[in-house]
Amino acid sequence: MSTTAAAARAWLPSSDRKAYIVWMATVWLAVLVGFGVDFTRYLSESPAPPPILHIHGAVYVTWMALVSAQIFLVESGKVKLHRQLGWWTVGVSAVMVPLGLAAAMVDQARSASHPDYAPQFLALEFEEMFGFSTCMIAGALSRRDPAAHKRWMILSAVVISDAGFARIGVNGLKINLAGPFGWWLTYFWGIALLLLAMIAWDLWRRRRVHPAVIAGAAVLWGGQIVATTLNFSPAWKAAMTSLVKAWGHTG
Repeated sequence: MSTTAAAARAWLPSSDRKAYIVWMATVWLAVLVGFGVDFTRYLSESPAPPPILHIHGAVYVTWMALVSAQIFLVESGKVKLHRQLGWWTVGVSAVMVPLGLAAAMVDQARSASHPDYAPQFLALEFEEMFGFSTCMIAGALSRRDPAAHKRWMILSAVVISDAGFARIGVNGLKINLAGPFGWWLTYFWGIALLLLAMIAWDLWRRRRVHPAVIAGAAVLWGGQIVATTLNFSPAWKAAMTSLVKAWGHTG
């Protein structure tokens, strides 16, 4: 057996199928529990949340459903349909990024008069969209390498799971830790656990970590370090205050 063939066999994606299901199910659980905990507060907001936030949520759930359907199609042997549906997933992903950024700007603009107004939080929103875009593009480009493709797609879901995990911590468990590390832990603890689980799985199954997971972890953790640093930067806060004021639109 050639070295290339042996390497491909070593990363045979069928041996990772159960892991993909567990990782995606964990993301779903975080989203459902996190937003479930926050749902009552969201509905009781006054004034009511603008339509763009509802649309953003609907598109977010649609993307999650598409990725979950992709996993189901592969599990049931419907690979051709999986590939066809994949381009719909890419299309929805392309909508999610500008929509997510616009929703973040609207949410900040409508909160400008609130005592807890924190425009510097946009660092997290920008980091999330950058990480999501990077993982999705890598997933699309690696579609002929099933092991890498599946990992990049799971990493795309992991990036945007922070919204659910953060709500579990902040609204459910009432966690609000101080300092840069505390802030990072408050908002990114769930992503850290999922990344460590993916790394541990590869080490357990093959005694090495797949390059896609290494690269994805570098993108996510690197972005989180930047976002955390900016969140505590007075210059960044001033810049984001000016940006939100220039944006102005509250939905």
